[in-house]
Amino acid sequence: MVDINWLVEQGPCKKFNVGDNIPCPGAQDPKQKAMYILLAGQVDVLKKSAAGGTQKVSSIIQGDVFGGHEYFLGVDDCTYKVSADAIVFVITEDSFNDLSWSRPDILFEILGASYLPPRKPIAVQKVTVLQEKQAAAQTAAAGAAGTAGSSAAAGIKQPAQAAASSSGVSTAASLFPEGHKKYPGITKPEYAQLVFLKDYTCPFCKKKFKDYRIFRSKLFESSPMRFDLRKYYTDFQTEWYDILICQNCYFTTFHNYFSDPKPIQKAKIEKVLDATRPGVSLDFGAERDIDYVFTAHYLGILCADGYPTMGKQMRAKLWGNLSWLYEDVEDKEMEKYAAEKAAEAYEQVFTESRLNPTQEQITCLSIAGMQYRAGIDKNLRRFLFTAKTMSAGDKTYAKLAEDFMYDHKLDED
Repeated sequence: MVDINWLVEQGPCKKFNVGDNIPCPGAQDPKQKAMYILLAGQVDVLKKSAAGGTQKVSSIIQGDVFGGHEYFLGVDDCTYKVSADAIVFVITEDSFNDLSWSRPDILFEILGASYLPPRKPIAVQKVTVLQEKQAAAQTAAAGAAGTAGSSAAAGIKQPAQAAASSSGVSTAASLFPEGHKKYPGITKPEYAQLVFLKDYTCPFCKKKFKDYRIFRSKLFESSPMRFDLRKYYTDFQTEWYDILICQNCYFTTFHNYFSDPKPIQKAKIEKVLDATRPGVSLDFGAERDIDYVFTAHYLGILCADGYPTMGKQMRAKLWGNLSWLYEDVEDKEMEKYAAEKAAEAYEQVFTESRLNPTQEQITCLSIAGMQYRAGIDKNLRRFLFTAKTMSAGDKTYAKLAEDFMYDHKLDED
């Protein structure tokens, strides 16, 4: 399926209201050519009836590509009418060419999807306030770009504009999502006794720097693992030191990927990281505080795009950590926001990755735990039941799933 999260934040996007007709002009004028991907809402496909009017023949729902026939063949035999407020990703000749070299994987999926028949609707994906703001921002950015000149490729904005990764984290203008706040004065000096300085070599810029590593042999669990797989340790939380930032180039990822580097596709993140770096203020010599920890996690999400095979798992874990960190600072709104992002990321891991039985249990528990934290119930029971009954799985995770279902009255009927 086309990566909707990347598209909705990348742009160009446009919002249409109920009752609007979405124009899909053919090939007569290349500058007017356009086709679309529906990111939210619903669009009905209308065709002329034998009686001379129009009739609904199908519906387009989230993720569908439409207007491809008009774009490639110049035909104009149907009308696309918005039946629920919609946001669409606009594909013009320029953005088509940009995608062909910056994200050929997404373009390949778009081309394949453009010739699939529209699906009947199952449920309407409503336009959220955040999506509406993103669409408006992209429209404004597109107007500015028309005056100043377009960027070199889709996905790479000029530093004065907001760029984005497939993770959902805006960059350049702001690394943090809407709603994130500063949390001054929150430090954990007691954590210093459980970390030590170590030499690292950045897998991105190849330069050396020093940062802290956790004395894991000195960690003691202070309570059983929680329903969402969070572990609590005596006088320590690993989320504060699990993520390393290269002090030279700001490349950021889990500390074990600095110690044991994995292949990185630098081209996927290099320009976005360059655009982000000037807007990030870090004092590596100061006492570590919660704002540093949040910055590290959001930089880590940005850099996860450089890992083609592990990026989905990284994003899921990072969003989960962020939900726990927002819980610690008692920011309920952002705690739920990050939990929902984590649940979505873990679902992507579940559907798109090859997992062994234990990994599948962990992923199912993570989905259920984060959905519960976010206050949503999207197949929560099914994921718990899968973790509980997994053949050849780990009994510890099976018991955790069983207890979760019992404690929250989610026992299967």
